[in-house]
Parts: sequence; C-alpha cells; structure tokens
Amino acid sequence: MELHHLEQIVAICRAGSFSGAAKALGIAQPTLSKSIGRLEAKLGVQLFERSNVNARPTVYGQFVADQALGLLQNVSTLGRELEQMAKGEAGLLRIGVGPATRLYPLPKVIQKAARAFPRLQFVTRYAGPNLMMRALRAGTFDLVFCNQQLTTLEDDFIRVKVFEDSYTVVARRDHPALKAAPLSPLAFMRLPLASAGLTPDFRSWLGVVNAQQKRNLEAFLSDDYDLIRRMALETDHVARGPRFVFDSELKQGDLVELALDSDFQYECWMLTTSERWRSPVVKAVAGFAKEKE
Repeated sequence: MELHHLEQIVAICRAGSFSGAAKALGIAQPTLSKSIGRLEAKLGVQLFERSNVNARPTVYGQFVADQALGLLQNVSTLGRELEQMAKGEAGLLRIGVGPATRLYPLPKVIQKAARAFPRLQFVTRYAGPNLMMRALRAGTFDLVFCNQQLTTLEDDFIRVKVFEDSYTVVARRDHPALKAAPLSPLAFMRLPLASAGLTPDFRSWLGVVNAQQKRNLEAFLSDDYDLIRRMALETDHVARGPRFVFDSELKQGDLVELALDSDFQYECWMLTTSERWRSPVVKAVAGFAKEKE
C-alpha cells in the first residue's frame, strides 16, 4: 500500500463515489477504479461496496480510511515543516563550539542568523574536539566552529575556512618574563601557564617535556577564557590563546604580548556534513561567519 492509495481511499469515503473522488483528486474515474481494484486484489479484501452511483466503505475500507487520516495529516505537516526549514522560516539549528569559537564567531553568527531567520530556533553547546567531531558525525550538531588543528581530515566533512588569527602568549604588564623575551621553549616552560590546552604545533615546538615542565604547562587548564584572562591579569601565570581572545586587554594595556622565538597561526573553520550543507540556512551561517564586522 502506497501513499497515493491512502489519499484515494480517503477521497472516496468523503465523496461517497468513485466519480466524485476522481474529480477531487484530478484524475480520471477509470484510473481511480483500476487503482483501488488492484489494491483490493493485492490485499485480498474488499474496501468498497460499489453501486452504479455510490461507493460505501466496507469495514476494511473504513479501517484504512480512519488510519489514513492521521497519516496524511502528519505527512502534510512534515512537508510544510521541511519547506519552512529549507527557507529558514522555522526549524532547529544545533551548533557546536570550542572555548575560543564560542567567543568568536558564535555571537556574531547568532545575531545575524536571528535577524535573517526570525523563526529559527538555536541550540549551542560547548564540546571538546573529539566529542565535537563525534557529535557532528552522529547528527547531534548540524555544524561546528573549531580550530582546524584539532580536527582530522579523515572525516568526509564540508570544511569552510572562516578566518585567520595568530596564537599569542600574554602576561600582565609588569611580569618579569617580559624582560627576557623572546623566549625559547626551555625558558617558556619555566613559567606557569593558563590555557585551554596546547595545540599540536605548539607541542612540537616545546619538544621533550619533563615532569616539572609538564606541571607548569598544565598549571591552569580551563575551557573558560574569562578565567584564563583573569589568571594572567592577577597572578604570575602567563596565558595562551588566539589573539582575539585577549584583544580588549591588549588594547587597554592591561596585558602585554610575551614574544616567543617562533610564531603560531590560528585558523577558525566551520565543519558540517554533506547532507546538512544542502540547507540554505547552514550555507547562510557560513557566510555570516566569514563576514567582517
């Protein structure tokens, strides 16, 4: 039994005849009669008692019609919701972010998407890199914003480069380490560090790490950059992250960049699946993320 059979059965019950139902469905009456006849033969039951003019459902026909009403209504509702979602008029957009990308570009993206799609619902969640990728594969997230270094190229994701920045190390303006800059890896690892974790290229620059150096590198680990900034402002810790995280404090002079003997780049990317990339909403969000303020 197919969807058009349900539509035909409901139409016959409403019209009380095959001719009236055919007119309502926009098909020829013989076509409708043959379709129902073939279905009855396949099911092995009679769905309608026919006369020259009228058609009355049997107990089987009435049972199908009663069940079909709810099914057809659900199909119609689903169709409208899918159409609205495709246009961005309704639906749910689930975004995964990391400790830096929830500061930027997430606020800008939400602001612009909310204006463009006022009926769209948003859910944003923080997740670490491994969980973020698993959630994207599983469909828990529709898209994620992340540091490209923390992703793997093994997954067949759609990848959109959003922006570039540099990683920086900052310290309070009277920190004694500023006098020794630029620092080598060995000199850097003597300092207590506040960070959201170390990227692979930075770990490579550091080289072999002993137990004491490891304690310094993990002196304060957090996924909250507000706390990381506070540690740099109020303690002897230095802090590391994308430069935009510390931009306000650097402009005000409360924090100062601590030069290292090597530079490190930060790249923000949006990742999504091929299926979700078909959505105009997801493509629009990628555009919003890439726009400059």
